Amino acid sequence: MDLDPIRLDFVPTARLRRLAMVAGLAVALAVVTSHGELLVVAVVPLVLLVGVPRSGVPTGAEVSVALSTARCVEGDEVELVLTVRADGCDRVQAEPVAPPWSELTYLGASREGHETVARWTLVPGRWGRHRVGPVRLRVHAGGGAYLARASLEVGDLVVYPAAAALARAVAPIELAAPLGEHPSRSVGSGVEFAGVRPYAQGDRQRDVDWRVSARHGDLFVRQYAAERAFDLVLVLDTELDAGEPGRSSLDLTVRAATGLVQTYLRSHDRVGLVTFGGPLRWLTPATGPRQLYRVTEALMSVRPDPSELDAGSVGYGLDHLPRGLLPRRAFVALLTPLLDDGPLDAVRLMLERGFTPLVIDVLTASPAVPPKSKDAALAVRTWRMQREALTLELGNLGVAVLDWDGAAELTGGLVHAMRAARPGGRP
Repeated sequence: MDLDPIRLDFVPTARLRRLAMVAGLAVALAVVTSHGELLVVAVVPLVLLVGVPRSGVPTGAEVSVALSTARCVEGDEVELVLTVRADGCDRVQAEPVAPPWSELTYLGASREGHETVARWTLVPGRWGRHRVGPVRLRVHAGGGAYLARASLEVGDLVVYPAAAALARAVAPIELAAPLGEHPSRSVGSGVEFAGVRPYAQGDRQRDVDWRVSARHGDLFVRQYAAERAFDLVLVLDTELDAGEPGRSSLDLTVRAATGLVQTYLRSHDRVGLVTFGGPLRWLTPATGPRQLYRVTEALMSVRPDPSELDAGSVGYGLDHLPRGLLPRRAFVALLTPLLDDGPLDAVRLMLERGFTPLVIDVLTASPAVPPKSKDAALAVRTWRMQREALTLELGNLGVAVLDWDGAAELTGGLVHAMRAARPGGRP
């Protein structure tokens, strides 16, 4: 491991200053009072001061501080290793600064010769780009009489969101794409059984169902459901974020989107992404590892940096979304906390363009009500009634709403919701 040199500026510690003060007072009192026996008190401090000369204190050290990885997922363990090599130092102490919403555990330190190695484990609890460090270094020398302080930069840690749990990729029965892994109502060369029919010229012998044929005295062949691909477009409402950090609506939105993207891309489906509420961004539906990387990077940008907030970037609604972005038979899923009329306007726009979206409600928090506050209680009741009215309006539009608490498995809810919400793109 390469070590970088740093300069150490040692200063006397409080211990050394106390020794000098005791020696000075003893000598001064002996002179003022003419009592030479008081000089005995100054002997021990003076001997200690002479025994730790400043000339023996080092002027620099070689250090290295690094993370075991620069990228991880929420909940992963990342190791932080600090190496300090300094001749003439007695003891090395270090205290790294952990990023918010993370857990830092000290594993211990080992020393061999003039080299000290300290280790910590860092467990990030929230996705995003976090700054790790600095590491506050304290180097002791001269038997604890001198102390040098230094600040060591570590670097950035990119924490990707954890994926929501999905057992498998589910899709509506009516699919139009020609190739894929999802069974449809169309008969084709899939693997899922779809029924039997009388034998016709040209049918393969291996498709003959001999049991049914023997029962009816005529040849029958098995039919299989054709396997179709699935176009999924995720629409993320990023305007408002409610709830505690790590469990907020935006955190759940990104985790649900991550789980959906990974699961459906693994099934060779095409996945696209649209974010609104903040800056309007979109990715055309595609498949493959490259699309997974593009979508993941886009999700990491959902929570803006402070510099972007200061810049006052202007966001646009979905009405600025290019019409050609959504495939004709795409399935649209809208992830939103349902905190304002923005999701309702987005659903109406999707309906106008021929798409019936599925709405996934990611809000799990509710406003705290101060005790004995009638006005606050009334405000919370009004807020709940507004959310119920919004959900009712979505139901009247024929849009299915799926509640997700961030912990439940999404596959079961998607199966029922997709039966009510058909893919869009009216012919």
